[in-house]
Amino acid sequence: MIVCAADYVGYKIVEYLTESSHQISFLILDDNDRGGFNSKIKSLFNHVNIPEKIYNQNDLKDEKFLDKISKTEPKIGILAWWPYILKGRILSIPKLGWLNTRPSFLPFNKGKHPNFWCLVDQTPCGVSLQFIDEGIDTGNIIVREEIEISWEDTGKSIYEKSREAMIELVKKTLDDILENKIDQIKQTPDMGTYHNSKEIDSASKIDLDKNYTARQLFNIIRARMFSPYPTAYFFDDGKKYSVEIKTKELKNENES
Repeated sequence: MIVCAADYVGYKIVEYLTESSHQISFLILDDNDRGGFNSKIKSLFNHVNIPEKIYNQNDLKDEKFLDKISKTEPKIGILAWWPYILKGRILSIPKLGWLNTRPSFLPFNKGKHPNFWCLVDQTPCGVSLQFIDEGIDTGNIIVREEIEISWEDTGKSIYEKSREAMIELVKKTLDDILENKIDQIKQTPDMGTYHNSKEIDSASKIDLDKNYTARQLFNIIRARMFSPYPTAYFFDDGKKYSVEIKTKELKNENES
């Protein structure tokens, strides 16, 4: 198999693959080293493989490298929290396709910032495994799992829950996926929701003269709480204000 691994989830998935004796023929790492896990991923991989099998994202555009991969006839490619969109010839090389780890409950919240939009759009929060196609998160859904959330959750806590849920979902289902035991759900253009990266800023702006339900307003504020990133905000009298909220369930309270 080919594995493109990045960040904490990439590290934990490579850890699982190596410990469960899945053979990684090619490991591709993110040169930007998001999260700082590249050295840990390399250490895991080199313990059971030869270092020459480690590559970076730019190699995926090199025809000689693609020729080398093609000759091994890999069964599957895995995108383990991979931050780049694959295009061109590389898409068709693995026999089964490229399995993508997606931190949203597809077909909802395709695109960017699913941990924000699942709250703001009031759609299911969750994680999915899918085989990619040439679109953005539009490929067939293999398996998905909803994440339980409460009013105490924020955009950050949902992101963190998504990471852990994704790792467990891979562990539970990968062997069945490799043996084609799971029926795929084909997505159509009218299914679910999609958001691009530019939408989050305007959606985080609170209009002081607009009517919101309390639910809508609280969801916008808590969805954008993900330090060190910007919070929800509003303008008044030419000044910009940051907004945060703290919500805590009261246990054993008799008041309704």
